[in-house]
Amino acid sequence: MRQIGALAALSLLLLCVPSEAVGYGDSFTRLVDVQTAHLLPRAGYSLGVRAVPDGGVRTSFVIGVTQYVSAGVSYGAANVIGVGEPDWDNEVAFELKIRLAEEYDVVPGLAIGYDSRGHGSQISDGGYEKASQGIYVVAVKTAPFSEFWEFHGAVSRTLEIDKTNPDYFVGVSARFSEEFSVMAEYQLGTTRNEDGSDDKTGYLNAGLRWIFGEQLEIDFYFRNLVGPNGSPELSSRALAFVFYDSF
Repeated sequence: MRQIGALAALSLLLLCVPSEAVGYGDSFTRLVDVQTAHLLPRAGYSLGVRAVPDGGVRTSFVIGVTQYVSAGVSYGAANVIGVGEPDWDNEVAFELKIRLAEEYDVVPGLAIGYDSRGHGSQISDGGYEKASQGIYVVAVKTAPFSEFWEFHGAVSRTLEIDKTNPDYFVGVSARFSEEFSVMAEYQLGTTRNEDGSDDKTGYLNAGLRWIFGEQLEIDFYFRNLVGPNGSPELSSRALAFVFYDSF
């Protein structure tokens, strides 16, 4: 019942977005866990901090290298807030995104990229419970009924596992004022187990985004709303702060 209630609330929130809303700033470069086809502008950068369950913190830095290329790094630890020593990440995560085509008429915007940032707890042989996107091709298309709605889709293949099938995701983002936006994504993600095996798990994530003070973004995420027992960060909540500026 809790999962059905969460889905109903998310659907109602999306349906209440007015079609004539006023947009704000740049488009989504990322939804909750996944990358979109949008990039930061040239010489623009973002500094992000994401608080996750079990006292974990993830920090990130992304820069728009050119109009069509962005790059970034992220690093963090579990148990930063809590008792005992923090469990620092074994390595720095990297991301690189290249815009291939702008959206035009019926043609979606396209980008390719690589993202090594995973989610959940670290695995003893490297990587995370929910494997990173790895190499991906992603598309974005503005809705025909409103310029403030966008639909996203991608195919990806993590490099954390030697032999695994591709992952897929579909998502939606919608702005309903100069400050507030909503987002949702469904990803067929790769869940890694301590014994080395892996499974495909459907992750439904949603979030609310608040642009506070023009350059500061505050995100509140609801993760894994319908995932099975045992999947990482089951029905969890996360809070993220992102600061935007340019050189």
